[in-house]
Amino acid sequence: MARTVPVYTYQAADGRSLRFAADSDFWITDMSGDDGLDIETKTSQSYGQTGKTITNQSVGERSITVTGAILRDLDVNEALLKKLVRPLTAGRWCKTVGSTVWYLDVVPAQTPIVSGGANLLNFQFKLKAAFPYWRTEDTARMLLGGMEPAWFPTPVSTAGNFAISRYKHNMYTNFVNDGNAETAFTLYLQAAAKVKNPMLWHNGKRSYLKLNKEMLPGESAIISTVDGSRGCTYRQSDGTEVNGFRWLDYDSDLWMTLDPGDNVLRLTADEGRENLTAIVTAPKGVASGV
Repeated sequence: MARTVPVYTYQAADGRSLRFAADSDFWITDMSGDDGLDIETKTSQSYGQTGKTITNQSVGERSITVTGAILRDLDVNEALLKKLVRPLTAGRWCKTVGSTVWYLDVVPAQTPIVSGGANLLNFQFKLKAAFPYWRTEDTARMLLGGMEPAWFPTPVSTAGNFAISRYKHNMYTNFVNDGNAETAFTLYLQAAAKVKNPMLWHNGKRSYLKLNKEMLPGESAIISTVDGSRGCTYRQSDGTEVNGFRWLDYDSDLWMTLDPGDNVLRLTADEGRENLTAIVTAPKGVASGV
């Protein structure tokens, strides 16, 4: 079976985009950095030790060099390429494989260099992704506690005391990360009645996210471990949003991630856990290469 040929798209901050494919005006003839990552490994060696001990490993940024050709409407497309891939402006480099769209948030490291003659133009530009893993645009969502829809095989009257919902009371919930790389996530908390000191515990990492606060009815919090939005936004019952960082427990792990595979999470509170709805969202797929 033949390999699926990916289609690439550069999405500019203003919403406009460039498509790089065999049926477009822009062809990619060569690309580096799209796949594979360099892993920095630090080691130590004690006196008399044979070999070394790995003390730390980290994955750095990703650099992509895109080389290609402009086939038609040369003047217009050259101007468009230079207008969208411009200095000091973030963009998104997307890779469509089959029906799945993967993306990297990038900034230009080198704006387009264009050369050629009257009938064909060649170009090259470079992109840098501070977060090196590919992510999907789909989002995985997991309810940890609170009211969830209940399924009924026949129509049910909602009059009187009936409600088409049930409380999710499991102490532990397994969130499955389908990718091959760890991913940051966002935790949404909503109080239906008084909740004291809610906490999310990651059983595998032995770390937690905790609010040292009594949440009142109608109040909510958004806690994010995602680069660029890491922190806590607290919404009061009247809709006013404030910085909730002051209520985060000192030992809260704002760099907590979901590992590839199973992640066992536990939702607790000192009081009123049954009044709390908690939802975790994360990219549905995160991969070192696609």
